[in-house]
Amino acid sequence: MFQELLALNKLEAARVMDFGCGTGLLSQRMAPLARNIVALDSSEAMIEELDKKLLENVEPVVDELTRGLVAQHPAFRGQFDLVVASSVCGFLDDFQEAASIIHSLLDVDGVFVHWDWLAESDKEGLTQESAHSALHEAGFVDIELSVPFEITLADGTVAPVLMGVAYK
Repeated sequence: MFQELLALNKLEAARVMDFGCGTGLLSQRMAPLARNIVALDSSEAMIEELDKKLLENVEPVVDELTRGLVAQHPAFRGQFDLVVASSVCGFLDDFQEAASIIHSLLDVDGVFVHWDWLAESDKEGLTQESAHSALHEAGFVDIELSVPFEITLADGTVAPVLMGVAYK
């Protein structure tokens, strides 16, 4: 996953938002390359784990992504070069609204990259069609969707991973 992100050449000295950062594993990998990272997660326990990593250029924020948060929290002043989300978007109640907020946060040449379990139907999560539709409706003009790898789960099930790359 990190290799796919590096291949986009958008990380070096970038202002990044790690949406749904969890314990901060991806933020930790990006931190040496990025200018700064806003790491957003709705779970205080996850952010506490991220805090233990003591990443100097990472600002943790415990909250949900909403227009109110973006309007009021100082971490969201200024645009982002890159927004990443790993195993987040398929679990959102309204991915299209989140994508719209992300679109508004990106700089002119900004990129939104997400990885999610590929679902067979919209009721189970994100399909390629539902992801493309939500990103397009949010205002993204160049959208690339792929299944770059699969992950074998503990029960032996093979789960394909959907990667979306959306350019503002």
